[in-house]
This record gives sequence, C-alpha cells and structure tokens, in this order.
Amino acid sequence: MNDLSCIDLYCRIINPGDGIVQAIADCIHRSVGFTKNCFDVLNVTITIVISLVCTGRLHGIGIGTVLAVILVGRTIAVFNHFTKEKLTALAGIEE
Repeated sequence: MNDLSCIDLYCRIINPGDGIVQAIADCIHRSVGFTKNCFDVLNVTITIVISLVCTGRLHGIGIGTVLAVILVGRTIAVFNHFTKEKLTALAGIEE
C-alpha cells in the first residue's frame, strides 16, 4: 500500500487491491477498515492452507505479514473515523 492508501480508498481513486476491498465494503454495508481486516485474514488463511498442503511447511507468512494484516485495516478505520467528514467536504463527494 502506498502512503496515500487511506485517502485513495476514501476518495475512490483506487488500485485493484484496494478496489476489491471497497467494492466488498459497499456490498456488505460495512466500513472499509473492517472489510480490509477480514479480506487480509482471508488471504493469509488461503496462503497458509496452500503452503501446508503443497509443501507441508509454512512459506510466505512472516511477522511483517501478520503485522500488516492487523495494522493496515485498523489504520484505515482510525484515519476515516477522524477525517471522513472533512475529506468528504473537501473532495465534494456526496454520500
């Protein structure tokens, strides 16, 4: 994720990875932060299962992955909590 991911997600100028999270959040009527956490956990779970089935060992999941799963969605949620109204007004977006 780039440094402007929170702003990108909020203003709907998104890359494909963030776009799928935004689309899911819109469909299930949940916050982007919550949806990002769930999506990341799902992806890590799939990676763990494939890794264990194919090699019998855990590959590709380290402390950085675990920290990113926990922190990225929460960071987006906190950012949006404190800045959502102001960014909406500045961007001219109507909800």
